[in-house]
Amino acid sequence: MANKRLSKEKQGFVLAALCEGAPIEAVARMFKTGTHAITRVIRETGEAFADYMDKELRDLPCLRIEMDEQWQYVGCHSGRMMQPEKGRGDFWLWAAIDADTKLVLSHRVGKRDWSTGYAFVGDVRKRVKGPVQIATDQLPAYAGHIRTHFGYTGYSYGTETKIFGEAIMNDGTLASFGRNQGVRKLVTAERKAVVGSPDLEMLTTSHVERVFLTVRQELKRFQRKGLGYSKDLETHKSAVALFIGVYNFVRKHSTLGTTPAVAAGVEIRPWGLEDVVEMTAEYMRRKEDAKFEMAFAELE
Repeated sequence: MANKRLSKEKQGFVLAALCEGAPIEAVARMFKTGTHAITRVIRETGEAFADYMDKELRDLPCLRIEMDEQWQYVGCHSGRMMQPEKGRGDFWLWAAIDADTKLVLSHRVGKRDWSTGYAFVGDVRKRVKGPVQIATDQLPAYAGHIRTHFGYTGYSYGTETKIFGEAIMNDGTLASFGRNQGVRKLVTAERKAVVGSPDLEMLTTSHVERVFLTVRQELKRFQRKGLGYSKDLETHKSAVALFIGVYNFVRKHSTLGTTPAVAAGVEIRPWGLEDVVEMTAEYMRRKEDAKFEMAFAELE
């Protein structure tokens, strides 16, 4: 029964469980199906969402965008690997958010290196139009990438550096070495203009960091100290695209009262998971038709 596909109704239930942080094994037990079927739903839906967002999230009239990175690993920590292995080790989720509509307009999974940052910022540039204020953390590579893709005029750019105090335990004492790390409280945030004249009072990376907190809480692959981490890179990328797609198009933001896609004018109504299933089915039909046409053309 390895090739038997799940019904559209069951696919919707599977997506609902996955988006609430349930691991693959648990979802397979809940719906009495194989883990291979769950993985296929993740891969196909994530691929379809990545294609849809790439086409639809264009010419966005953003006023303030924020860019940041979030760490996770695939297979195992880089520090625990005897030697580098392709597709395994530490990877970063690069993401850009429209601070006003909370739309995650671009994301990329890769290393925290120059080439990944260059491609990521270049993709962000293709999706926004008009003057925009950009906020990032203090990662040095951002300044060069932003100047390369955005130029030197027509936008403003600044950085925010959050400064935390000593780690505090629940009883109010300082956390000592070898004990629980405790809670590090934010002391201040240093903001600095890099290009143009950004509004430093409005310049922050807190919105994209809040998205990353949601990812860490509700996408099992990003939860710490567990076994839910990704075992292969392609499935990891699909799972991230699936989660961000649901975040943009399905889940209503508590502050906005609607989905980020509706707030940004990309969609006219919030999606349901049945819409996600239909979008994926349509994408897979187009993909199969393209394969057939290519194979037919090779025979001629």
